[in-house]
Amino acid sequence: MPVDGRASAECWPDVTLWGVTPILTLPLLARCDRLLGITSQSLVFTTYHITRGFDLELSLPDRLANKLRQWTRLPFDRVFRRLVLLYVLLRYDCIHTFNDRAILVGPDRFGIDRKELATLAACGKRLYTYAYGADVRGREATLTLGSPNICQECPEPGRFCVCDGAALASVMERLDGVATARIAMGDMTVYVPGCRDMHYWPLDLDRLKPAPAPSRKGRPLRVAHAPNHAHFKGSRFLEAAIHRLTGEGYAIELVRVSGVTNEKVIELFAGCDLVADQFIAGFHGYTALEAMALGRPVLCFLRGPEMMMDPATCPIINTCPETVYDVLLACLLGRLDLDSLGRQSRAYVERHYSLKAVAVRLGRLYIDTAALPPLLTARIEARVRALECELSGAAAGRPAEFVYEQGLP
Repeated sequence: MPVDGRASAECWPDVTLWGVTPILTLPLLARCDRLLGITSQSLVFTTYHITRGFDLELSLPDRLANKLRQWTRLPFDRVFRRLVLLYVLLRYDCIHTFNDRAILVGPDRFGIDRKELATLAACGKRLYTYAYGADVRGREATLTLGSPNICQECPEPGRFCVCDGAALASVMERLDGVATARIAMGDMTVYVPGCRDMHYWPLDLDRLKPAPAPSRKGRPLRVAHAPNHAHFKGSRFLEAAIHRLTGEGYAIELVRVSGVTNEKVIELFAGCDLVADQFIAGFHGYTALEAMALGRPVLCFLRGPEMMMDPATCPIINTCPETVYDVLLACLLGRLDLDSLGRQSRAYVERHYSLKAVAVRLGRLYIDTAALPPLLTARIEARVRALECELSGAAAGRPAEFVYEQGLP
């Protein structure tokens, strides 16, 4: 049902939809909406082998698509997507999607299809767009950030990200007057004009239990690292630092994690002493938050305090390419209290990245931007206040033990 100021409080939001790029946070974001009293689902057309668990997985097998194409002489994959869009229009009131695409596959590599945007607008749907990185990263804007940055390390410009400034402008321009709000966070705010700066990576903390640090007796310091693209994570700087340290006789081991399920990643993290996230982007990834939930200290380059939810209490060990060796040496020599940093890490994600914490931010987003009927606004505000009380009660008595400082803590 279309959403407008005349809608009754009983009919919006009937259901919200999170899709369609198969990011593992989608089903968690749907759960955040449910905490607000909103029926919500996640939808994808394909999944990666490293994660499953989406509410709706509407993949059309290639063999079936080819057979249907032969029988009907129609591009059935496109027909199928149009049928799904019709279902979405009938079923959902509010659409959340990333900037690369939504339901239809348009002619451009990145960007939501213009006809789909026009259809959503004509049907009165609320549309919220989010960035995951490659869908908004322009090369020119990235290089202006200074060194280090991702584009300096890119082996093949134009292959991985939107890159071209004109293409990025097109992705953003087509949202004008259609998107209810554009949301970005961290380094991605640079590329999304007029965005709402909001952290939207929730963690299922019931699944990610803090794990006791493994005994260090008789074994090397284990450093976990899980790059999907090593050149974008600054993996070579980490590898060089560990190679140098082992050459100097220090007991340190790199545990490299790739190509496995998310469950296996969590298992391997739990068996390590600390986790190295990324050293050139200037912002932490979702992997860092998962490691922190396990109670593991995290090494990551943070370009400035604006990259964090709460710079005063963020326990991430700020590490750039030039300081990787020094930070790891400090860990080996006991100059950094890894156990304390691990406890602070768990407390930090509980406060800022739990399902309840992200639900509060989503509730504020709806209240501020969705032009909801007054009664429904009041109901969501009441849920937000209740969640805030639960969060403040859970965090009561926890002192701020860590102060952000550029470079070594």
